[in-house]
Amino acid sequence: MIINNWNKTAYHTWRKNKQLLSRFIIFLCSFLVIYLFNFFVPRLMPGDPFAHNTAQSGQDMHGLSAEELLRLKAYYGLDKPVREQFINTVKGNLKLDFGQSILYKKSVIEVIMSRLPWTVYIMLSTLLISLFMGLFLALLGIGKPKLDSYILKIMSLLAEIPAFLIGVLLLFLFAAKVSWLPLAGNLTPFYRHTGVLEYLFDVFRHSLLPITALVLNMMPNFYFTARTSLQTILRKEYVFNAHAKGLAEKIIHYKYILLNALFPILARFFLSVGTCIGGTMLIENVFAYPGLGKVLRDAVMYRDYILIQGVFLLSTTVVLFSSFISDVINLYLQKDKLR
Repeated sequence: MIINNWNKTAYHTWRKNKQLLSRFIIFLCSFLVIYLFNFFVPRLMPGDPFAHNTAQSGQDMHGLSAEELLRLKAYYGLDKPVREQFINTVKGNLKLDFGQSILYKKSVIEVIMSRLPWTVYIMLSTLLISLFMGLFLALLGIGKPKLDSYILKIMSLLAEIPAFLIGVLLLFLFAAKVSWLPLAGNLTPFYRHTGVLEYLFDVFRHSLLPITALVLNMMPNFYFTARTSLQTILRKEYVFNAHAKGLAEKIIHYKYILLNALFPILARFFLSVGTCIGGTMLIENVFAYPGLGKVLRDAVMYRDYILIQGVFLLSTTVVLFSSFISDVINLYLQKDKLR
């Protein structure tokens, strides 16, 4: 009997390790494919970065001679054949060198690091608020069919509205009418903050509408996952046993239902990172928020291939890694369905 149990445990462990290895291989293959697309697709865009008026960088390319343009292309490594450019890019990336931005006249890492904190702030705030709000609304509907039906209809409606459209509506309905809600930016221009609290409040009120737009768009996904998970747990035998023992409803809800329903919700959190990145990029442009979304828009507009590669590479790596973590959670934290 003991040997059979040991063999069964060893089999399930081997099965999980095999699944984890296969997912890791998929992760690597996906990364390599995306890396290739990330390099070649921007170069298929019509136009030339040196044929655009990059007024933001303070230099007018139209006033340069042919010799100066050739010198600039050589400086950025764009005068070489595409195959050689790709090899040089791979070598540089392995050394954590992502090249120089043509538009900003800085290293790509420097540009990204100057804007990344603002994007991370919007993303993390959105994900955490959406997670807690979705879970709270799902818990609110437990044992209340009528209320649950109303919440489900509202969440279904919100899920169909794109984040950028919600952002535009918030601009018209609130920012244009409420004086303390800014229309754009991350800080009040030319304003000297007298203290940390005043600075934080200024950051908060500038980010309130972008975060609200994203939360209203992403909260339904967390709600649907939490609602399904909670309803599944409610039908489990140990929940019926807890009710039969006469345990308090609060203990049953939080100890027996909520804790066991968290695993798929946590997996949804990491799966939602990709959606949140895309939504944040759009919302930053709606509210002129100085994050990576605005950087990417400027890079595409002025055909800054090197900067486009850097932003996309960072974004796709985060998305793939988050998806991989979600797979690991599903494999090791959820109850073993193979048993």
